[in-house]
Amino acid sequence: MEGMFAIGMGYVALLLPAILLFTVLNARHKSLEKRLDALVQMARISGEVVGVDEISQPLAQAPSRRSVQQWGIILTVTAMGIAIAGILMGEEGIIGFAIAMSGLGIGLILAQVWSDRIAENPPKAAL
Repeated sequence: MEGMFAIGMGYVALLLPAILLFTVLNARHKSLEKRLDALVQMARISGEVVGVDEISQPLAQAPSRRSVQQWGIILTVTAMGIAIAGILMGEEGIIGFAIAMSGLGIGLILAQVWSDRIAENPPKAAL
C-alpha cells in the first residue's frame, strides 16, 4: 500500500505543472468573463444597448481562439512530466508516448501562432 502511495505521489508531482497551468488559464478566463459581464450590466443600466454586442464579442471569441494554444501548452508540459517518469523508470514505451504527446502539443501551439499571423496579415488582392 505504501508503494502505491509513493508511485501516485510521484505522478502527481510530475503532472503538477500541467495542473497549475490549467488552473491559471482557467482563472484568467473566468476573470475576463466577470469583467465583461460587469461592463455589459453597466451598459444595460445606463441604457446604452448599442454597445452590449461590442462588449460581449471578446468573450465569445476568447475561448475559441486561444483554447488550441492552451491545450498545446498543457499537452507539452504534461509530456515533459511523462518523459521524466519514463526516463526514471527506464521504459522506452513511455518515453515514445511522451515524445508523440509533446509533438502534438507543439503542433497545436504552432498552429495557433500561424493562424494568428494569417489573421493579422490578410493576403493582398492581386492587381
